[in-house]
Order: sequence, then structure tokens, then C-alpha cells
Amino acid sequence: MRAVATLLRDLESTMLRGSGTERAGILAQLTDLFLATAVDMGEEQVGIFDVVIGRLSRAIELRARVELAERLAPVPNAPNGVVHQLALDEIAVARPVLIHSPRLSDQDLVAISAAKGRDHMLAITERPNLGEPVTDFLILRGGRVVTHAVAANQTARFSRHGMGVLVMRAVQDDALQATLGLRRDIPAELSEQLMRAAKSAARRRLTESLAPALTGEIDDAVERGAEALTAAGQMPGELGPISAALAEIRELNEAGKLNEAKVRALAEESRTEHAICALAVLAQLSLPAAEQIVLGADREAVLLVGRGLGWSWETTAALIALRKDYGKSEAAIERARDSFRNLAQNTAQRVLGFLRMRDARP
Repeated sequence: MRAVATLLRDLESTMLRGSGTERAGILAQLTDLFLATAVDMGEEQVGIFDVVIGRLSRAIELRARVELAERLAPVPNAPNGVVHQLALDEIAVARPVLIHSPRLSDQDLVAISAAKGRDHMLAITERPNLGEPVTDFLILRGGRVVTHAVAANQTARFSRHGMGVLVMRAVQDDALQATLGLRRDIPAELSEQLMRAAKSAARRRLTESLAPALTGEIDDAVERGAEALTAAGQMPGELGPISAALAEIRELNEAGKLNEAKVRALAEESRTEHAICALAVLAQLSLPAAEQIVLGADREAVLLVGRGLGWSWETTAALIALRKDYGKSEAAIERARDSFRNLAQNTAQRVLGFLRMRDARP
């Protein structure tokens, strides 16, 4: 441990007079030393690093904390206090340890979820082999997006009660039905309940789609228009100005000129119908789904889809600006930007996949 003693002397001097860069340099040396010898260390020796690295990590910049979290996350005997400190940091720092660190127990994960909220919960849903106490809490407190994410984690374990709540919610949530339908750990009686819910939802959608035709409200011209729109991913009944916009967008797409930059330009020009049609085509969603994402009640939907498509914040902000109730508030835009940047892209891609599955079901 002679090298540690030398670094400790350097640390005292650096903490008193050193710059952020110098502190990050000492931290990197300590971490290198720990990782090189961790496999042979007992808890008492690890505890020395825990104190020293923990003290230093509170005085370094975000980028250095992110790097520290990434390096320590997979280590079985990583300094316990440091791991917990990082897990409670902002999400960019916390995500690697929340997903990978074996130092975090089920009780730790529940406490972190309760203390930090949705972004940390979403990271935890990516963790392999989640235990029942964690999944129970995420289902209870996580909201719809977290619930979908944890239900899609095929290695997560659910209590009888937790799975029952998922199936109950799936009765009114077609996307959750699709996600649960991929699992192989649903008890037989709950599988039957889920199957009944799926049949009921399919019957409801079929009835809704047939209702206008049965009442004679669609004439031949509308039927011809509906067929053309359905081929492009739009449901019957969505005629009007948006049909002309869709025709233009389809031409752009066929010419290879439809991309993220075009979506941003359309949104910045306040061409709402065109922007919605472009989002529908590029995200492989129906027009009703794209309209709900941009203008619907769920204000975070556009953040998830933008992130899932790999688009920039600027493009996503342009889509948000199309909203009258949300897009003009500077404070709301600032909060949305923070949420967007803290979203893990793979999580957002999974949510986008849920939306596509729900859209594709008959």
C-alpha cells in the first residue's frame, strides 16, 4: 500500500490548492491502482480506497465522475460508499452503476428509486435479474413508461402481486399487452386474463374501425381516399388538410429527401400537418399515433420518440414548439431539454418499439 500512501500525500496538497484537472488526475491514478489490485483486496483495504476516492469524487467535474462510474460499475468489490454516492448522483453519472454494479442490493435500488425518481428508475429497469422487491416498487411508483420498460426486461422477476398489477393494467393498455405477451413467466390464471383482455381490445378496435361503414357515413370518394391513406399508415377518417400534407411527404420520402433536417425545418416553419406526417413516416407510425406524440396529452412522448430515433435536441424542441400549451414556455422547454438529455437512447428505443407494436396490431 506504499503507492496509496504516496497518492494520499499528493491528494492532501491537491485538495487544498489543486485545480479540477489536477484532482481528476489524482483520481485516475487512484482508480488505476485500485483496479490493478482489486482482485486481491479484502474489505478493509477496499475501505481505504472508499474513503479516499469518495472524498475526491465529490470535488471533481461531471465528466470525471461519469468516467469513474463507468470504470467501477462492473467491479464486484468496488468501494461500497463510492458506488452508492455515484448511484445518487445525476443520471449521467448514476446510470452505469445502476445498470451494472453488483454492490447495489435490492433494498439499495428501491431506496434510490424513491429518492431520485423516473430517470434513475428507467436506468434500473435495464439491470439484469431484477428482484421482486425492486420490480414491485417500480410498478407501484414508476408510471407508465417505467412500467413498460420493466415489463420488457426478460430477466426481471415479478411477485404474484406485481405480475397481477401488470396484467390488470394491460386490460386498458394495448402496448403493455404486447409486451407481456412476450414473457414466459406469467402464471396460467393470469395468462388467461391477459388473453381475454387482448381479445377484448381486438374486438373493440375492429368495432371502432367498422362503425362508420356500418352507419353508411362513408361515401365512395372517402373510401377511395381512406384506402390510399391506410397504405401510408393512416387510419380511415383522417381526411382533410393532412391528406395533402401526407401526399407531399410521401413524395419527399420516395425522392430520398425526407430526413431529420427536413422534419426540423417543417416544424420551425410551423407546418404542423407536414411535420406530423414526416414524423409518422420516419418513425414508422400511423398518423394518429404521430399526432398524439406531437400534440397529445403526454408531453414527454415527443422526447422519447425523438431520442429513440437518434434526433438532436434542436429537432425535438422544434416539434415541441408546435404545441400551444407547452411549446412557448421557456421554463417548460428547459425542463424538457434536461429530460431529453438524461434519457438513455436504448430505453427510448424500447419505448418507440412499444408504440410501433401497438400501432401494428389489428
